[in-house]
Amino acid sequence: MAFRFTLDAVLRFRESVEHSEEAVLLRIVQQIVETEQQLDQVEAEQVRIRESREQDLALKLPGVHLMDIAMRELELKTAADGLRSQLRQLEQERVNQLAVYQTARRDRQVLTELRQQQRQRHQLEQKRQEQKTLDDLFLARARERN
Repeated sequence: MAFRFTLDAVLRFRESVEHSEEAVLLRIVQQIVETEQQLDQVEAEQVRIRESREQDLALKLPGVHLMDIAMRELELKTAADGLRSQLRQLEQERVNQLAVYQTARRDRQVLTELRQQQRQRHQLEQKRQEQKTLDDLFLARARERN
């Protein structure tokens, strides 16, 4: 008789939940990577603007030009602060989602291990039945010879 795991539907559901939670976690990690890249770009632009300002100060350009640079620096600082705040929020989401994923994974692993144990018991029982059949056959033939 073939092995049949009675909780197979539950195991498939747990696998589905684990996969879904992992996908959410991966999306959050991707958002973190993208946000870090945006922050790197903003910080690089800040450095470029600072260097440009230093050069412009040496050239004694009009104050309006320097005001434009100062406004751009302020915009970049605000953008960088917003991205840092977003990174902190995403990191907290990642930590929370990791806990959810780990719980889903543990739930699935428990059922997987239970399935493996039941399969091993089933296989052992099958082997015992086969051996019993062989033993009975051997005894029956031995009686026929006597």
